[in-house]
Amino acid sequence: HTAQDFATLSRIGKVRRVGRLAATALRAYDIDVHTMRVHAFATNLLYRVQAKTGERFMLRMAYPGWRTLEDLRAEAAWLEALHRDTDIGAPLVVRAANGEQVLPMCGLGVPDTWYAMLMTWVDGRLLAHHLTSANLEQMGELFARLHLHGKRWEPPANFSTKRFEAFLSRGEPDVLFASDGVMQQFRDDDRRAFLQARAWVEREYSNLDRRDLRVIHCDLWHENIKVDHGRLRPFDFEDTIWGYRLHDIAMSMLDLLETVGSDRYAKLLAAFRCGYARRLDWPEGKLEADQPASLGLNAERGG
Repeated sequence: HTAQDFATLSRIGKVRRVGRLAATALRAYDIDVHTMRVHAFATNLLYRVQAKTGERFMLRMAYPGWRTLEDLRAEAAWLEALHRDTDIGAPLVVRAANGEQVLPMCGLGVPDTWYAMLMTWVDGRLLAHHLTSANLEQMGELFARLHLHGKRWEPPANFSTKRFEAFLSRGEPDVLFASDGVMQQFRDDDRRAFLQARAWVEREYSNLDRRDLRVIHCDLWHENIKVDHGRLRPFDFEDTIWGYRLHDIAMSMLDLLETVGSDRYAKLLAAFRCGYARRLDWPEGKLEADQPASLGLNAERGG
């Protein structure tokens, strides 16, 4: 009997197949597993794991081709440093019995390599359900604390050298602007609008102070933060990269604008800025100019 080709499986079938890899990955840790349940399957496949001791974890099986081994090791290194240097409350990547933080997993009827990472569980509810001025002040302060650490921290020698300093920055194929890209299907006026936006963003990036470059989260919006007994706790650091404070903030605030609308946004942005200023001066530059770059992220994903 030949196993059905992975690409032809239903969504449930793929989850079951990758689940075998996930269960194999868990055996590499010094944890006596009680339960492993699917938490979410979007780009990556996430599992909630509970040990017999009661400890809870999140196991992430990273989709092949989504983030590289270098990217994920950069994430793990920063999370370990944040855990050591701060009380920010980000998750910690659990090392396997062999000392590794990222485990390449393949086989068992699953094509390509899925990278397994086990992290401590982050308690709380998503900030998306609690978008108050008080919480946005805390969010601004959280950003500032991460930005301070990202500037002071000295990453290991093998840390990623990737930088987010252009409309598209991670090295993925340009599926939007390439000669055979998606944009060729657009109407002339739409193409002009995209080209103007790209030129605008590139000009603003070129004007940023290169001394402001630091390690940033690069995807810290209100669905990647939890409220835990009044305290904000960030997670999902897989986009960790060298970048600019303004870009980091701009991406988050664009998501906020799209969620709450322009009327509430102005008030919440002011609260965010107030919280940020408690720790750090607001970055120079035009916030709205960096926001089209987050649309570029979707272009990289083919979305």
